[in-house]
Amino acid sequence: MTLTQEEMILRYVNHIPQKHLKMVRYYGFLSNSKRGRLLPLVYAALESTKPEQTDKLTYAKQYKGFTGNDPYKCTLCGNRMIFTGFTKGPKNDELLDSRRFSMR
Repeated sequence: MTLTQEEMILRYVNHIPQKHLKMVRYYGFLSNSKRGRLLPLVYAALESTKPEQTDKLTYAKQYKGFTGNDPYKCTLCGNRMIFTGFTKGPKNDELLDSRRFSMR
């Protein structure tokens, strides 16, 4: 389909809601107030199972999948490292100052 610029813009503008118009995204058994109660009934009526929740994709999983190395595994002892916190000291200030100076 070949459209002029004006026709294409008019088609886009038709999808822009009017000011102060409340749009409904989910309704029926997908609405927030009814989903927990009605969605299991829909799955039962369709004789299907609820889709499994996928695991959260974290930095460590992405890094391990890409490089094959666990970023939280200690290279010296092989145990998993646990972040317990950090302390602000003069070394951190020096590093930040040198970074800021190099950015100028």
